[in-house]
Amino acid sequence: MFGVQISPFSQSIDCENGETLLEGALRNSRLLRYGCKHGGCGTCKIRLLDGDVETHGSTFALTGEDHASDVILACASVPVSPCVIDVGPSGLTEEEFLAGDDSREHSGQVASVEYLTADIARVRLTLAGDGMPFVAGQFVNVEVPGPNVLRTFSMANSPDEPALVELIVKLYPDGVFSEFLRERAAPGTPIRVFGPHGQLKIRLSHRPILMIAGGSGLAPLLSMLRGLPAGFDRPVTLLFGARTPADIYAVAEIAEAGSRLLHFEFVPVFSHEWPVDWTGETGMVTDACARRWDRLGHDVYLCGPPPMISAAVPMLIERGVRPRNIYYDAFTPAAQTVPI
Repeated sequence: MFGVQISPFSQSIDCENGETLLEGALRNSRLLRYGCKHGGCGTCKIRLLDGDVETHGSTFALTGEDHASDVILACASVPVSPCVIDVGPSGLTEEEFLAGDDSREHSGQVASVEYLTADIARVRLTLAGDGMPFVAGQFVNVEVPGPNVLRTFSMANSPDEPALVELIVKLYPDGVFSEFLRERAAPGTPIRVFGPHGQLKIRLSHRPILMIAGGSGLAPLLSMLRGLPAGFDRPVTLLFGARTPADIYAVAEIAEAGSRLLHFEFVPVFSHEWPVDWTGETGMVTDACARRWDRLGHDVYLCGPPPMISAAVPMLIERGVRPRNIYYDAFTPAAQTVPI
């Protein structure tokens, strides 16, 4: 067992052998911010000030700058000596730390499963009672009935609908959640949802907004668009990368949300195939962004596959976007299993 001092609160916890910093905090009835619990979302970023840890699981959410600054993920870091950590990077307050975990379990049921493309489904869940208040951009952990594992999905609906959880799901041939949708997710099927989690949200600013989505990564960005007030006057541009026109979805929903804003542009980008008369953007969505802007003074919100995030961040910084104005969720493969 190793002691862990928590800066800047002058508090401490203990971690048992093999226990992550996050597990130790939750067992001690203390909170460290977390989301997916498998290193994919970056919600649990903290800074290691002293001591040593071993990494267990994925750390994709850490950037090169994070590694250089001794930023680690609480959900993937196991102390191997007494440690001192700084929770400042996560934005945690002392009141939240002492209050412990405030995430909630919500019971609900499957309302509908709609196949939007060959490998993307829209899943609507209805929650019991008053539902789950959330901020546009947040995500939930959904229990897969039967194997009792969790899968992490961003919500696509507006926060004005707290009794609804709308998910955009990437389908995999051998995916546990994909199999559930194909074989067992009839309307009325009971399901449990845990959350909300995550810090991805529209920040107050005077800067224009650039959103870049790939695949099922549209979900939190669509929620953000739907959550913006009518007459919102900051310019908003959404770039949506897809392989072919058949892989673009939710166009009507994007148009409806954008019509409420004063300045909105939707830019689909096709990487592999497009109509012969297509005059819009082609290639990788990050390349399209680079062609459209030599300089950027935007707040940028990203959500998509890890390679898209990896390509986008340095390109944006090269064009003048400050790292602190880049916000993202990176979607790691659904094959990762998180036991209940």
